[in-house]
Amino acid sequence: MEKALSFLTRFSRKVSEVGTEAEILPLLAEAMVENAGATASAVVSVVGDEVKIVASRDLPPVFDGWSADADELGTELAKTFLKTAKGAFETARTVLMISHHSLYGVVVCLFEKDAEPPPHKLELADALVDLAAIALGHFAQVAELQRAHDELRKTQRALVQAEKLRALGQMASGVAHDLKNILNPLSLHVQLLERAVKQNKIADVADSAKEMRGVITRGVQTIERLRDYGRQESEASAAPIDLDKLATEAATIAKPRLSASKKKVPRIALELGKPPTVLGRPDEILNALVNLTINAIDAMREVGGTVTIETGEENGRPFARVRDTGPGMPPEIEARVFEPFFSTKGDEGTGLGLAMVYACMQHHAGSVELETAVGEGTSFTLRFPSAVK
Repeated sequence: MEKALSFLTRFSRKVSEVGTEAEILPLLAEAMVENAGATASAVVSVVGDEVKIVASRDLPPVFDGWSADADELGTELAKTFLKTAKGAFETARTVLMISHHSLYGVVVCLFEKDAEPPPHKLELADALVDLAAIALGHFAQVAELQRAHDELRKTQRALVQAEKLRALGQMASGVAHDLKNILNPLSLHVQLLERAVKQNKIADVADSAKEMRGVITRGVQTIERLRDYGRQESEASAAPIDLDKLATEAATIAKPRLSASKKKVPRIALELGKPPTVLGRPDEILNALVNLTINAIDAMREVGGTVTIETGEENGRPFARVRDTGPGMPPEIEARVFEPFFSTKGDEGTGLGLAMVYACMQHHAGSVELETAVGEGTSFTLRFPSAVK
């Protein structure tokens, strides 16, 4: 009895270590001969519309390629095996492999004349079959979980598609938001142009026309970005970027916003550190810098102060930073600033500016870092991957 228990333990461990049905069944067929007293053994299972031998030990060659109708999986299976063996065995015994109310096959033990094993061997055989059936039941459960997981993934893909459509609407709103910021200076330049024409100042007309052309170019690039997102071709239009140049341009574009201040007018300062060139979409990064600068100006409408656009390099990574001397943010605002549609500007804000900044840096494999505290101003740092060599 101790030997039987010891072998059951070892067999149980083996079964738990294997990973598939194809590995369990040969172990079971072998155990029937080596430890349960059978002269030969076979594991029979339904394959398609037939029953076939899926594992065996010491069967004569006559069983090669054996198959039968599925109806013979019942009580007649032992007689069928003895008939097929043509006198090679005296008796046959079948044991059903059942677990969780499911039939996984039948174990056929074949015995020569006077080779019927003692009762404790038969009990061991039944126990081995039960252990194998339980393992097969677990495999079936895992397979069912995998099917459920696959169905869940299909559902998730459908949800992702729906989310993409929602994100497309969000992104279009964000592009419109950026486009508004880019095109706002046109009004100022038109006024300057009209004044220069009236005063016949040709040089001023040329300067204003040049500035207007630049604004329109940036606006067109922003619209092109919408098309590129739809075609997923944005990576193809990446180009070397001079952060100093973009910082200067962002300051120029944002200056008309200074006139919106009600009391103390903020000022814009530049601290250009000549960082290395980065690779990306200039229009996206410019839009991000303009968004951050305009937000800083709006935050200081009532108190005045300085918005500084800084560029440089830290730890081998180029950066562009927009910092202000404004009122700063409380923790509950700081925690949500990058959420789409979250805004502290009421009807004046879309809540997409900082969300678009965050998306821009994700798209450029970079990051955006926020440092702020009530009464201590706010700083947004755009960090880019290592410079282009």
